[in-house]
Amino acid sequence: MSPRLSAADRVIGLIPWVVAALFGAVAIHLLAVLSLPALAPGASFRKLALPLAPGEKALLPRAAAVSGGSAFADPFAALALCRFDLAQGPLRVRASADGDHPASVSVRLADGTIIYSANDKQTPNGKFNVLVVTQAQADALDSAQDNTGQTGASGGGDDELRLVSPSARGFVLFRTLSLRAGDYEAAAAARGGFACSVEKPAP
Repeated sequence: MSPRLSAADRVIGLIPWVVAALFGAVAIHLLAVLSLPALAPGASFRKLALPLAPGEKALLPRAAAVSGGSAFADPFAALALCRFDLAQGPLRVRASADGDHPASVSVRLADGTIIYSANDKQTPNGKFNVLVVTQAQADALDSAQDNTGQTGASGGGDDELRLVSPSARGFVLFRTLSLRAGDYEAAAAARGGFACSVEKPAP
């Protein structure tokens, strides 16, 4: 067999390995791209929420000023967040839209999983009144309601949405949007309508 044919045979023998390597690289790339929406935003916000005491609100700086922030951050969005630890009591979340800037609230577990999300068009009069509880706390509230014969035994009012969390720890993200250039400061001021507080557990 001539040296030329031997070299050709070696090249042909490498083709399956090259193809396999290319397919592997493409598969890894696709997995990385598909996982980013689930991992990146939650990881960024989770890191910002960790230093907060439960119920404490933090106003986040504008996305353009955040070094190493979420790859999905929107410079037209004004954000605020608070952390919860239901072992210390249920978390009351109140928020209200100002009518000029779209607003949304999302409740997330510690790993970033979203368990509730709504915008001001989906709530009564653009107001949010969410009570985040464990199942045990929800049962205690139901028992207290049965004993008093009154609705709203938790003190949240008729517009209260009770949200049972599968985990005791997580955070709440509040977002308002500026719809035109130069309106960010007004959207940021609307975050004053967002509040979190830890409530005393039902006896």
